[in-house]
Amino acid sequence: MIYLGADNIISSLGFTTEECWNALLQSQSGLRTLQNAQLYSQPFVGGKIDDERLQILVSEQNLTNFSRFEQLLILSIRQTLAQSNLDVSQPDCGLILASTKGNISLLSAENETSDELFLSHSAEKVSGYFGFSTQPIIVCNACISGVTGMIVAKRLIENGTYKHVVVAGGDELSQFVVSGFHGFKSVSADICRPYDASRDGLSLGEAFGSVLIASNLNLGVYTKKPTALLGGSATNDSNHISGPSRTGEELHFAIENAIRQAKLTSQDISFINAHGTATAYNDEMESKALYLSLLSKTPMQSLKSYFGHTLGASGVIETIICKKQLETDIILGIPTFETIGTPHPLNIASEHRNLKLNFGVKTASGFGGCNAAIVLGNGVGDRKTSEIQTKSELKIATTCRIDTSGVALNNEFLLAKETVDDFFAFIRKAYKQLDLEYRKFYKMDDLSKLGFIATAYLTRNIKDFTEFQPEKKGIVMANRSASLDTDINYRRNLDEVGEQEASPAIFVYTLPNVMLGEICIYWKMKGENTFFIQREFDKSFLMQYAEIMMSEQDLKYCIVGWCDLLGSDFEAEMYLVEKE
Repeated sequence: MIYLGADNIISSLGFTTEECWNALLQSQSGLRTLQNAQLYSQPFVGGKIDDERLQILVSEQNLTNFSRFEQLLILSIRQTLAQSNLDVSQPDCGLILASTKGNISLLSAENETSDELFLSHSAEKVSGYFGFSTQPIIVCNACISGVTGMIVAKRLIENGTYKHVVVAGGDELSQFVVSGFHGFKSVSADICRPYDASRDGLSLGEAFGSVLIASNLNLGVYTKKPTALLGGSATNDSNHISGPSRTGEELHFAIENAIRQAKLTSQDISFINAHGTATAYNDEMESKALYLSLLSKTPMQSLKSYFGHTLGASGVIETIICKKQLETDIILGIPTFETIGTPHPLNIASEHRNLKLNFGVKTASGFGGCNAAIVLGNGVGDRKTSEIQTKSELKIATTCRIDTSGVALNNEFLLAKETVDDFFAFIRKAYKQLDLEYRKFYKMDDLSKLGFIATAYLTRNIKDFTEFQPEKKGIVMANRSASLDTDINYRRNLDEVGEQEASPAIFVYTLPNVMLGEICIYWKMKGENTFFIQREFDKSFLMQYAEIMMSEQDLKYCIVGWCDLLGSDFEAEMYLVEKE
């Protein structure tokens, strides 16, 4: 059994889980009109952490040498560890950081490539502060990052890599993020209204959360009704890089896989905490997915009208609130909800409900077409949920390497990069050599182009790869700089034309996993996809994780590897792994 133990939430509602929970019980929202020119020139509704209170804590804990992003992570993890007797210096203890943008508020014309802009830098500073002896693991998978982080933790505990993992998630409000979502015309003028007929967009928020995930009930603070992490799965829509699936099938696959892994059925689920951003297409898609999963009549909720959409933190803090609901048998209402506005009816209430709760499903979706679902539930007793997986025989079918010297496939050199060629000229030559006809290629950012071309070489000799069953193909990728190359381009665009005119076409690529979305769309891949950030390419970890994932999710193929690009430097080393 994998348990959720001690935890902490820092948000616009408070600096502890209990403060936030008590505010939720009173139907109090942390969203309000923000007038902060450093975030956006116009007033907007959002959830902001109390900076005055933060500065008091920073001074008390002597955290002035850390960025605001790092300070909030440390303060959250510190409270979680204070509730447990965990020795983080032991080699069986891990740290997973989930975030979409990290220190993006530090990106400026004068500061474009300093080490502090890399998520690995922040993770190492936070890890070093607490004395973790293991290398921190960083998940950067858009808005499913927090949920994905918990799936990763569960798997690494089950396969014996760790006994205990601290999963922390966080993202700040910044001009970069706020302007980007306004550019998409997706921000509501008022507190968001998930699933309501009058919903008109999301509300942004910032939050940081951490939770101890462990196989030992004695390590953290537990109630008489401990919560276990029973199942988890992720999928890709293979549809659009910024718009959700039209059918909801792919989120349904993730939910179905997670419930099956937990050895439950849809009838066992007591409640659902869904993503519920209050955008037109997200909420529509979720209603279809829940209908396909036979969960339309199950009590459900979104927490976005309380916290706002907190990006990489959302999966962590919302899972912690799911844990509180399971402990107290309370399902929180959506205070802004009045009239259902989705294609399929959903069991939503504006008021809190007292019901007997045993098992809950938490879902998340994000840019790049990614979806994730976990199942939480009553952890009393010795309830075995996962069968021991028989290791499958895997082989590396093909290997592709692309760097500043050229392209090599299975160690055979196929295309040289001329000295006079810049990246665009070189990658265009590769595109023509592959004889591709895909006009969307030219709209991609450079990181996506690199990953796309590497995948094209990797799969070119695999008969019927594109038409093979979509749910049986997955991706595990990593890089060092996340989407920093495109972040810099968006920041320059923002500085040049202003926040009202900044390009949403650039902003959509300011997440590294969008590269995976582009690959999934073209090659029709709907299986699990995960993006890690590493300071250096750790092939053995990625291969190990891919093996676990392929076995658990019954995948036939998995693309595994490294794809990094920053300025004129680029490197892709990718492997097509096949289950025999």
